[in-house]
Parts: sequence; C-alpha cells; structure tokens
Amino acid sequence: MLAPSVTSKNGDEEGIPVAIMEAMAHGFPVVSTDHAGIPEVVQDGEWGFLVPERDVDALTEKLQSLVGQPALRTIMGCKGRKFVEEHYNIDALNDRLVRLYEGLIGRGGCL
Repeated sequence: MLAPSVTSKNGDEEGIPVAIMEAMAHGFPVVSTDHAGIPEVVQDGEWGFLVPERDVDALTEKLQSLVGQPALRTIMGCKGRKFVEEHYNIDALNDRLVRLYEGLIGRGGCL
C-alpha cells in the first residue's frame, strides 16, 4: 500500500490513517512517510517502509524494492497483520476496557 502523507502549509497533520491499518490487517506492506502518527503503526523496515515527506525518489526506491522482492512483501505483510491483530483488535481492546472499568469500580471509581 502506498500511503504518503505530508504536513500542510498551515501545519495540519494527519493522525494515524485507518486505511494504513486496514491494509496491514489484509497483509499488505505499507510504504508511507515519516509523518504524524504513521510511525506508531508502521515500523520502518519491519512491516513497511517510511520515507521523508515529499521525497519522491525515496518512495520510488522503496516501491521498487517491494516489487522486486515478492518474499519481502509476504514477510512484511505478515508482520504487519500480526501487529494490527495484537494492537488494534477490537475484541482485545474491548476486553482491556472492561478490565479497566472493573478495576475502577473495585476501587470505588477513583484513579
């Protein structure tokens, strides 16, 4: 998945694009930019590549690397899927939230 993002002229930035997490959940490696929240989900060199904003040559290089190495695409895609399953699984997140609430109730609601 190619998902470059840049800081706008007025300084606005994206958070974590859901499309990136969806692509990872489907086993696609991601090529994106080192921008805002993207490095929180894309670990450079592990399940995708991050390049500087507006660096077209670096984007091209990383894409060519993936096109030329099918095994690397598969490995990165599997690693990314595993990361999303472990960190963004709705059932696991809901279970953590329930445990948090139960812990707060057990302490009288105080943090």
